[in-house]
Amino acid sequence: MMESQSGDAVEPTVLLVGTFDTKAVELASIRAAIERLDGSVITLDASVGGRSVEGAADIPADVVARAAGLTLAELGALERGTAVSAMQKGVEAKTLDLFERGQAHGVLCAAGAGAHLVAPAFQRLPLGVPKLIVTPLASGARVFEPFVGIRDVAIMHSVADIAGVNAVTEKIYAQAAGYIVGAVRAMAGVEGESPNGKPTVAVSMNGNTTAGVTEVRERMTELEFVAFHANGAGGRAMESLVAEGEFSAVLDYTTTELCGHEVGGLMDPGPDRMEGAGKAGLPQVLVPGCLDLITCGRPEEAEREFPGRVYYPHNPELTLVRLTADEMFRLGEVFARKANAARGPTAICVPMGGFSAPDRKGGLFWDPEADGAFVDALQAKLTGNVQLHLVDAHINEPSFVDVVVDSLRAMIARHTTAVAREGGVVNVNR
Repeated sequence: MMESQSGDAVEPTVLLVGTFDTKAVELASIRAAIERLDGSVITLDASVGGRSVEGAADIPADVVARAAGLTLAELGALERGTAVSAMQKGVEAKTLDLFERGQAHGVLCAAGAGAHLVAPAFQRLPLGVPKLIVTPLASGARVFEPFVGIRDVAIMHSVADIAGVNAVTEKIYAQAAGYIVGAVRAMAGVEGESPNGKPTVAVSMNGNTTAGVTEVRERMTELEFVAFHANGAGGRAMESLVAEGEFSAVLDYTTTELCGHEVGGLMDPGPDRMEGAGKAGLPQVLVPGCLDLITCGRPEEAEREFPGRVYYPHNPELTLVRLTADEMFRLGEVFARKANAARGPTAICVPMGGFSAPDRKGGLFWDPEADGAFVDALQAKLTGNVQLHLVDAHINEPSFVDVVVDSLRAMIARHTTAVAREGGVVNVNR
């Protein structure tokens, strides 16, 4: 049993989502496996074929369709892709309603192509709500972005198709039940606040900037840092959680994702990167970490997409590509525009000795002219509201970290003073 906020015992309840018009037997097996683990189940039929299997699910397909603004007959008349998009809205509405009323604690979806039906709902559920997809699509060279997005979604390869209960699938269904019930129980009593009462700071990093970020964390023990990998999805996740009020400050040490959006490569976070903290009025320190490069695929792919560049083999699957002076100048303008729009205390620290591991004197990406173009654009476009520190050091050197640490403490102090002056309260647990 779990405990509610009042301390009463609560049975872990799992929302089981699937297409009951084709997989009722399989979903019933999963339901039974959850119940054997003393879990409770609410079933939701996300079938898009236009018919409801009577008695198969606690929330039948016609109810889900109505939540999307359609009758079941109208849903069945749509092309499959359009029907799936419509049913996603119904699944999202019913799922969020159950969680807002405290009637479910985790979600499991078992499906083939129907696994996409829960994707929007999973992106709306809070961090910490267990979310599991069991599907044969979790394999091969498929892109997992449509399933995972920027939330804590677990994906389990079903090995065999979700078709029947047999010697293979019964093991998969039993494991899935164990994973979701175990995850729900594990989250019981987890409050989501900083466990040590320290202010929580979001920080961006990757392998090239790990040394610098690690030193910042070791020096600023009065803060709790949550690191986000600057790979496109990581930046989007950080921006989303900043907007949700999870953090009291941001150290954007690795802003290379801006290059992914403006120039290309694999790490495009979308147009809103490096804007969340500014819109929220949070104190922030911005660093052009790895802004000298984009990340592409294998060497032959990088050379085909960006011919005639300087390349750095990060690993057999990823190749770093050096940006030109023109591209760096454009990024400097973007950087300045986003920093100028910030409503909270903002400082920019620029490591003039190199923006990444290979961008150092004697390194493969060392190009002072290109880095200087970024600085020229930055200085030309920045307003007086943003502090700018040009530091004669490499991004991972202790002397650069000195300036970052001092700047972050100063921005947080300015923000705390401003809030106190306005009669507000600073939440030190965020």
